[in-house]
Amino acid sequence: MKKRKLFIKKAFITSLLIVLLVSCASTQKDETQQSNKKSEPADEITVVQPSPEELFLDSIKGIKLEFTKIPPKTKKNKAFASAYELLVTDTEGNPVPDFEVALIYPVKNTNNEITGNRERLITDENGLASFMPATPDFACKSTVAAYPFVPDNLIIENEDIEPFKVTADFLVESDVAQKGAIMFVFEYTESGKPSKNSYEILSALRKKGVSQIGNAPISDSSYITASKQKIYKDNYEYVEDQFGYLIGGTIKFANPVQANEDGSYTATLVADIYGIDMKTGKVVYEETNEYTSNGTNWNKAVESCKEKLTAIVVDSIMYGL
Repeated sequence: MKKRKLFIKKAFITSLLIVLLVSCASTQKDETQQSNKKSEPADEITVVQPSPEELFLDSIKGIKLEFTKIPPKTKKNKAFASAYELLVTDTEGNPVPDFEVALIYPVKNTNNEITGNRERLITDENGLASFMPATPDFACKSTVAAYPFVPDNLIIENEDIEPFKVTADFLVESDVAQKGAIMFVFEYTESGKPSKNSYEILSALRKKGVSQIGNAPISDSSYITASKQKIYKDNYEYVEDQFGYLIGGTIKFANPVQANEDGSYTATLVADIYGIDMKTGKVVYEETNEYTSNGTNWNKAVESCKEKLTAIVVDSIMYGL
């Protein structure tokens, strides 16, 4: 009996030692794993830097531009009465000093195609910037545009800068009212034959203040197919440069007047008009305008179309010649 008890006791001790060894081994393994985890490098975080374009657009958020002064219209070769003035404010309506503004303004008008220049302005301590254009030697009906100045090294899309852009009228009338003009603008019949000089345009120009105006000395239909220079030279022999300009061209039906299903009529007329400086013989204005109008009968459709087209042509002459 004593031997059996001794064996049991030894077996118990052996089992206990095995459990302790396994436990120690497991603890050492966990500690080793935790140690290995602590020694592993942490994941790197990539920070994306904003582009120069993004930084620029962020810098102008909330910026507002507005024209506080706009000069009235002037005339060709006459200075503007005052300068353009711009105010720049932030989101709270406070003036923004030392802010760069780009201003685009007309510098040339060639056959009603406006060429512009860009001016760089900087606001003063009151958030104001002003611009006085040079005396214009051309006529035009155009605008000046202002927006935050974009450095040349940045690529900014138009749609990103468009919300900040503001415009103002840039109006320069022709000097035809002072210099006068002779006219050779022939109207055509619906069948395509030359009819008469346009009294409507002549009368409308007089109403605009062009008092020294009349039909050209040589203005019969035989000159319709002649070149602009032939018409100019032959008329120059009579009037020389007593008048500032020769206004020539044609008004034709684009197509026969159309009778519509509802009983109305549709007329479309096309005006091809040019202007020549009588002193130099240079063609200084060319413009084509087309207009379509409806009427309850043939006459009303044509009269309405002619009236509206005349207004367009005269406005174009006054701001383009």
